[in-house]
Amino acid sequence: MKRMLLLLTALALLGGPLCAQEKVRDPKDKTQYNTVFDLLRAEPGVSVSPGGGDGVMPQIVIRGVGTNSNQTQPLFVVDGIITDDVTYLLPEDIYSIEVLKDGTSGIYGVQGQNGVIMFKTKSAMAAEKAAAEARKAEKKAAREAKRSKKNK
Repeated sequence: MKRMLLLLTALALLGGPLCAQEKVRDPKDKTQYNTVFDLLRAEPGVSVSPGGGDGVMPQIVIRGVGTNSNQTQPLFVVDGIITDDVTYLLPEDIYSIEVLKDGTSGIYGVQGQNGVIMFKTKSAMAAEKAAAEARKAEKKAAREAKRSKKNK
């Protein structure tokens, strides 16, 4: 039994089949959604009440009503930052959406008890790629400097 629990924990931590799948949107695909809530309605397991226009948050349910409170709103994480309101997001700016609705939402503790919806924006992805390229260039320059120092 302990081995099974260790295996399940390891799979969850390593991003195995127990974790939610990140849904990356095709950048060439023209969006048919008017709001981010229309985009969320297309996600499996996410129930969005009618509304969500004019800057008003609709009722979003992933895991049902919480047991300790009557709160149903999931936790929203945009580019790694926890937020209460995502009405400012535009569907064409979103790179990917990940919905955590099982035990994997436990990494956010009590805040994630009703599920977690994680958004990555295209600008954040571009910044991550630029930072990765800069780190790669720094490592390459450091290696070359070390080699030239060694050859002298």
